[in-house]
Amino acid sequence: MKKLFALMLALMLALAGASAAFAEAASAEAPSVDAVPAASSGGTITLSQKLNGDMVSQLIGGAGQEIAGKAGALIELLNNLSITMTSDGVDAEMFIKVKDEPVAGVAVLKDTDKLFILSDLFPHYILKIDQNTMGSAQAAFSMDPEQMNAMMAPLTKLLNDMMGKIGQPEAAQETFFETEFTTKSPVSLTTKEALQMVLGAAKEVVSQEGFATVLESLKASGMPISFDPAEIDKKLEEINNTKDEDLPALDASLYSNEAQDGLFVINVTKDEETVEVKTGTIKGGFVNEVVVPANNVHVLVKGSQTDGSITMNVQFAPQEGLTVSILGGFKTSETGFTGTFNVKLNGTQLGVLTIEGNPEPTMTGSFSQEDKTEITIAEMQNPSGEKMQAFQADLMAGLMTRLAKIVLAVPDLSEIMQQLMPLTPSKK
Repeated sequence: MKKLFALMLALMLALAGASAAFAEAASAEAPSVDAVPAASSGGTITLSQKLNGDMVSQLIGGAGQEIAGKAGALIELLNNLSITMTSDGVDAEMFIKVKDEPVAGVAVLKDTDKLFILSDLFPHYILKIDQNTMGSAQAAFSMDPEQMNAMMAPLTKLLNDMMGKIGQPEAAQETFFETEFTTKSPVSLTTKEALQMVLGAAKEVVSQEGFATVLESLKASGMPISFDPAEIDKKLEEINNTKDEDLPALDASLYSNEAQDGLFVINVTKDEETVEVKTGTIKGGFVNEVVVPANNVHVLVKGSQTDGSITMNVQFAPQEGLTVSILGGFKTSETGFTGTFNVKLNGTQLGVLTIEGNPEPTMTGSFSQEDKTEITIAEMQNPSGEKMQAFQADLMAGLMTRLAKIVLAVPDLSEIMQQLMPLTPSKK
């Protein structure tokens, strides 16, 4: 029960953070939130998936006949499940749906100095997050411009220093990603020098007053963050005392052409194993590729400036005889975007994840703040408190009601729910 509640609380706080961020952006160009039209920012995102039943059944077949026999029911339920998240720039809603019928939902409503979180999972309560709690988290991302500039200065210097390692261009004829490059500029940089430069910049960043502000603000908001700047000094000393030949060899070059395409080709070699990295811009878009032969990893991500699309191809072999591949990407249009990702095992499709985005939010306004008992974050942190125990009872009742709603809203899933219930471990 505690793990379930912790997961739900994390989800609700994530929604709260998203709603606050939307509101911050919406009010940046206007004196008040009320002056911003409802559709000025935000939008709707829907996630859904389709699993290959035969493939999933094969994968869990070794778990025993009882579980394998219920795989079909679980797959059918998941294939009819979708999640919709909406924000109008101020408030936010999320619904879990089965066959497009909402079965559970949560809303984040913003007031002047507080957030309210409501859900039919705890229908008689409303979670209140006041300005003190929100302010601690927001302060971490709203530091003084001078502090921000001071933190960025070491990173800017690092970039300039690394660019200064690029040598004079020389004629070359190479083809990458079906594009011809005619110039090659060697990068004079060893692994030791690169690590020293990066760690040196990191040391400067964490020594800034702005970094301390971010860290303290995040801790004050309840995030379990621990960081010791001395760890950077230890790592830097370790690198300084390491011989170049004991570190991976670094070979890097910048390729370019008359079309203003630019591509860094980087090879890192250790014990005759080479990791290849290519990153740059081609035809106005971006391309990133990583190949790790030792782990059979190949990652390729490309973006097009022409239509704003992004394609992704990821392959890896977690164990001998098993190859996992993820193929897909995002396409944009005037009405939003669509992301499709195919997951395959040894070339056979396991399932498809679909993400759809619409810039026009459709808020339902399904949740009312009337006749509800307020509960705060502080009260939730006291599990033995009378209010928290009553809230947990309401949450459990809400969960049972949502399961019943699945059966009532979609009658043909009743047998699936009955089959799945025996898989739930009982308390003893």
